[in-house]
Amino acid sequence: MLLSVVALMFLLLPMLLLTTSVSKLVGLDLALAQGAGELPPPPPGAVEAVTVVVDEHLEVTASVRRTDVVTSAGDVEVRSWELARGDARGLQGVLRDLKELDPLARRVVLAPDDAVSAAELVRLMDVVRSDSHGALFDEVVLGVPE
Repeated sequence: MLLSVVALMFLLLPMLLLTTSVSKLVGLDLALAQGAGELPPPPPGAVEAVTVVVDEHLEVTASVRRTDVVTSAGDVEVRSWELARGDARGLQGVLRDLKELDPLARRVVLAPDDAVSAAELVRLMDVVRSDSHGALFDEVVLGVPE
């Protein structure tokens, strides 16, 4: 009986050593947005926020960092442009300038008033997403004008 236990140990011990690893498993914690309606914050960059308000005209407002240091979040300069309501090329020009400041910026808030039709809203969404040079702001969020 003792001989069979020793023989079993000689079989199981090498098998155990060959099939196990001494490396430690490492994982990353995942976090989801807290509320169902909340969007995750965009990654920090030179352009913190871009908003296009559509009423009688187009008003583009951008929060642009004064420095490129991430720890100085909130140290922004608010830039504003006013364009004619149908000026798609002018809007794309402003957005292209902002995209050149921060190529990683993807989110724009489009805030139409009640008089904007659904067709015009869809056209504006297409205008802010890309131009003839490529992608602009492909993450379009609908907001309300202030």
